[in-house]
Amino acid sequence: MSQEVVQNELKAKTQQLMDGPLKHIRAAAIAAALLPLASVAATPASAQTQCASGGVCGTVFNDVNNNGIQDAGETGIEGVKVFVCQLCNGTDTIQTETDQYGQYLFTSGVGGQVVDGQKYTVSAQIPTGTQASPPNVCCDESLDSDGTPNGAGSSVASGVVSNGKATDFGFAPSGFTNPGTGTPGYWKSHSEAWPVAGITIGTNTYTKDQAIDWLKRVSKDKTTTIFASYVSAYLNGLMNNDTSCVTAAMSAAYAWLSAHPVGSNIAASSVEWQQIEWAHQTLDSYNNGLLCAPHRQ
Repeated sequence: MSQEVVQNELKAKTQQLMDGPLKHIRAAAIAAALLPLASVAATPASAQTQCASGGVCGTVFNDVNNNGIQDAGETGIEGVKVFVCQLCNGTDTIQTETDQYGQYLFTSGVGGQVVDGQKYTVSAQIPTGTQASPPNVCCDESLDSDGTPNGAGSSVASGVVSNGKATDFGFAPSGFTNPGTGTPGYWKSHSEAWPVAGITIGTNTYTKDQAIDWLKRVSKDKTTTIFASYVSAYLNGLMNNDTSCVTAAMSAAYAWLSAHPVGSNIAASSVEWQQIEWAHQTLDSYNNGLLCAPHRQ
């Protein structure tokens, strides 16, 4: 039998196997080979080595379809503030920002910012116009979002062990029209823009004119300060601006103002004010368009 005939027979038998018993094996092998290549292609070089040296690290990404997973084509978000703390009592918080790929890193080792093997709380400030993605929806910790909104402007992951494993934060479009937030200065000078004729806080009801009068009288009495920030945030929400990032702050301010009505003359040095100042600061940032809704143009 000639060599040419042998070769033709071998080709025919090989093709028969590939089209028959080996067909599915071949497809599986190709898919298995392409999957890691696709992952590498979709991930920037810096992302592949971001967590290689330990520490606390991860990605903040655009979760376009809000499924809690960084799918192919969903890019990182640059310039998001990320915080890490252990005691989280205001004395040990460290801050960084994500790079052009949405990556962040708190280093470990000699001279590092964190200690490997210890647990930390990591939080990412919710970018304007977005909401936190559903957390921990998947089996792949390198792709799913790990943060839960705290109602004070951030998505938070607790109990994070510093070991170089990614802690990621996904953010999706909020779904609100977000016409823009106004500050107390805006609402006190634009009475025509108010969507309601009055506001009730606890057992106290204020007409629009009474509320505006208090907005004009912000002073050393800190009840006037938080009244202004709460009323503005409340009105901003009624205008279909997203308030999901400040729900805890609004609830705390409402409860505090119910117990300390505007005009109660609470000093900045008082224990009462120190307990609620965080809520004012959060609402003030929100009203200025620095959290999950943009500022009015």
